[in-house]
Amino acid sequence: MGSIRSYNVQGAILGVLCMVLLELCLVNAHQFDDTFDPITRRALVAGTQGRGGGQPVDPAQHPVAGGAGFKCVDVSNFNIKGDGQSDATDGVIAAWQEVCGCPTPSKLVIPRGTWLTAELDFRGPCAAPQIVIEIQGTLLAKPDKQSFPKGFWINIMGVHGVVINGGGTLNAQGEKIWHTRGVGEKGTPLPDSLVLAQSNDSIVENIHLVNGKGFNMKVYENENVLIQNVHITSPDESPNTDGIHIGRIKNVRILDSFLGVGDDCISIGDGSIDVYIKNIMCGPGHGISVGSLGRFTYETDVRNVWVENCTFTKTLNGARIKTFHDSPQIEATNITYCNLVMNDVYNPIIIDQNYAFNKPTPSRVKLSNIKFRNVRGTTSSNVAVSLNCSSGVPCQGVELFDIDIKYIGNNTKDRTTHCACAHANAKFGGRIFPPPCAQ
Repeated sequence: MGSIRSYNVQGAILGVLCMVLLELCLVNAHQFDDTFDPITRRALVAGTQGRGGGQPVDPAQHPVAGGAGFKCVDVSNFNIKGDGQSDATDGVIAAWQEVCGCPTPSKLVIPRGTWLTAELDFRGPCAAPQIVIEIQGTLLAKPDKQSFPKGFWINIMGVHGVVINGGGTLNAQGEKIWHTRGVGEKGTPLPDSLVLAQSNDSIVENIHLVNGKGFNMKVYENENVLIQNVHITSPDESPNTDGIHIGRIKNVRILDSFLGVGDDCISIGDGSIDVYIKNIMCGPGHGISVGSLGRFTYETDVRNVWVENCTFTKTLNGARIKTFHDSPQIEATNITYCNLVMNDVYNPIIIDQNYAFNKPTPSRVKLSNIKFRNVRGTTSSNVAVSLNCSSGVPCQGVELFDIDIKYIGNNTKDRTTHCACAHANAKFGGRIFPPPCAQ
């Protein structure tokens, strides 16, 4: 791939220009983006970690859903209607209880139709050694907020080896209450659509999520999770509708999916270890982000994140790492973004360690071994590469190799892209456009 070499580009005028443009793009990012911590956003139920039905299973070894030996429990047999108007909550919960209590592998079937529900709490431990939730039709969330007092719509907790599939749709009807959500941290978070927690060796595949009130999908405190072939959409103006948010998780794969939302397509929270993301179409949205990190004192390290073969279209950000000021002393290390395509992305490559900078103490999140490789495309911003690292803990081991991002914006006075750096200690190699920044 060629050798990495350091550049020392002189030019005070260009340096000043890049820093001014950097500040402008960071202000723009803060205007649109905010990510809430998974724990403080919701009160977790203690005492369920490590429990669930059966023994942990390698996701690759899951049997085909609905195969021989599965007991099928159809919600339509529980005196409810799939007409989109009748309340089906009690029938769906009763069906879940039968599935969870069954001593043999069982499948919860949501058949064709539109099933209107309030909060659905699918909680283990279960007697069933394996559970499949097959969504063939549409689950429709009630449009109000009061029907979801625990802050979620569908919560799957403590159910090891669960498989969620079926080709159906979760429609949260977030458009009915987005207007009640305050800007940034001032408003109470709205209920998340699908939460998968403390459920190791699980799979989410072949489902659609539409118009989440809050996060569309949140996955935390799990090991060995596969998410693939999911289709998640919310309008670009919808507040804090992250596509998939993960945190305190080990060994997660997110593959072959389309995510177009109002916030991060994928956000990687603290405690995430061994994360592999591939073949994602992102847009609209705020990109694939590590962070935000460092907002709370109890956060832990992020390690080994690999993002490849992803395309971003008209997003605010592409590949992003963001940390708060006045953070705990944690580390985010071994993070690689490679083989990315940017189609009119405002901030294609951005490290922002001054995210929501309302405190004087710089971020203490140490970023190390960060790589951006083979990133190409277009941007409407003059700053295509923004490496704004912490003045307290400068970045270490940041490398950019084969970057080619062209300007297509409306600035008639400056028709090219620039690279802006602060405390980055970055190395550049291969074909680099925009040219490397002065450091």
